[in-house]
Amino acid sequence: MTTSEQYRAARERAAWIDRSDRARLRVSGPDRAKFLHNLTTNDIKRLAVGRGCEAFVTSPQGKTLAFVVAHALLDAVLLRADPGGLGLALPHLQKYGIFDDVRLDEVTSETAEFHVLGPGAAAWLEGVGATLPESHDLASIETTAAGVGVLLLRESPAGVPGFTLIAPEPDAPALFEALRGSGLASLDGEAYEALRIEAGTPAFGRDVNEKNLPQEMDRDARAISFVKGCYLGQETVARLDALGHVNKILRRLVSRPGDPVPPPGATLEADGKPVGTITSSAASPGRGAGVALGIVRVSHSAPGAPATWKRPGDTEAFILAVDDPPLLPSRP
Repeated sequence: MTTSEQYRAARERAAWIDRSDRARLRVSGPDRAKFLHNLTTNDIKRLAVGRGCEAFVTSPQGKTLAFVVAHALLDAVLLRADPGGLGLALPHLQKYGIFDDVRLDEVTSETAEFHVLGPGAAAWLEGVGATLPESHDLASIETTAAGVGVLLLRESPAGVPGFTLIAPEPDAPALFEALRGSGLASLDGEAYEALRIEAGTPAFGRDVNEKNLPQEMDRDARAISFVKGCYLGQETVARLDALGHVNKILRRLVSRPGDPVPPPGATLEADGKPVGTITSSAASPGRGAGVALGIVRVSHSAPGAPATWKRPGDTEAFILAVDDPPLLPSRP
């Protein structure tokens, strides 16, 4: 299938993608919730079993060491991040873990992760014997799919209804074959990237890194609790909240049909002055144009605000506009 066909299948029917390269960390022990609560921006202590939330792992200076999704399981909290997205956070967690009764097990190589998405995703899962999680975003359940025991998560990082299946590595081939023979469209990285960018989901190492403050990602409602009490880096986050806003923020951008797709790293300008930088980009079959994520000045972040970019050595400027904010569900 072409990238365009894959994209439309995910939007209109159902599709799947292998995301086993994502990082997965299992945090267990009686102090696990308190431990993570003290090192992340969200209220981990209040997560009931079967629920999840986004969070940022922050440095003492309040900078972002990781952007994670946390899932409260019966005997552990599972942290998931983009490929390589725990590289800075893991040593940080290990350093502070000596003060609590916790165990950190990196299970990336011991597990596989597949994402099934689209309007038909739920029906396909039920058709292969899975019990679906509760309707809450990031809810989870232990179940069986196509004869394989999985942790099934409800999430929509690509902006369409989706479910993630996590299975032990020995069972991954059986699950892979079930998906490959399902008749669902198999997504390549290009199609998934267009969907992710349109959804406004940041990727660590590209859209967010250790230089960013959490509020610059514009996911406060999903990933930051301003009432949970103290945690490492909380003073900086709270001070920014009191001041009202950060100086720069992540925004979706869209180009004019027919214009080239701006590459990551391209400088955005307005009135001859730099106002931002492209962090991720893709060609969108649905928009018939280039879509991007970029860090822009708050003063230039309103929907429809125009900016220009140029290719190296080229005098022609291409126009991008800040897109309407994505409609994301709030954290439970």
